[in-house]
Amino acid sequence: MTAEQKLLNLLRPFLRLLPEGAPLAMDAELGRLGLDSLQSIDLLMTLEQEFGVTIPDDRIRADSFATPADVLALVS
Repeated sequence: MTAEQKLLNLLRPFLRLLPEGAPLAMDAELGRLGLDSLQSIDLLMTLEQEFGVTIPDDRIRADSFATPADVLALVS
């Protein structure tokens, strides 16, 4: 499984407005799919645990969670 596939699988539970089974593109707007600021914090902790990284505070901004591609850049 690639890092991209792993990320997309991790994101799905945080996107309450994404229909089950619907494709999730790397440029999808996560806010429009239901990701809010509180969920972003939970997602951040999940990402750090699943990818074995520590994301520096200065890289954590609202735009860091705009699209799956932005989120992948945090863990790469």
